Amino acid sequence: MTKKIAHVDDDADIRDAVARILRKNGYEVNQYLTMRDFIAALEKGTEMPDLAILDVMVESMDAGLTAYAEIHKKHPKIQTIFLTSLGDMIRPYFDKASNEWVCVMEKPVEPESLLGVIGDRLNQATAR
Repeated sequence: MTKKIAHVDDDADIRDAVARILRKNGYEVNQYLTMRDFIAALEKGTEMPDLAILDVMVESMDAGLTAYAEIHKKHPKIQTIFLTSLGDMIRPYFDKASNEWVCVMEKPVEPESLLGVIGDRLNQATAR
């Protein structure tokens, strides 16, 4: 079964590059320009991803973090990767238990690293 990945980023170049990498490696990708668009898709229930790749600064400085809190509360099984230029600077916003379901990667990211982390996160979700 093809794994579905949602990617939210306001930078079209990054969205396109990530989508190319993921599709080339067999993933189905749904792209969103804003967190509001992604949350609306989740509420419809038609595009439930196995994993979400979120940018932190989309509509506002912390839109990704705010959306994450809402998403995790309603959909705790969705694995999350923050792909952000802020890197580990966002780690203090999470409690230690969140390491089980959230991962922070700094832009730019090597395709092999991104694919490795995605595979690891999806395997963790399957193992539960």
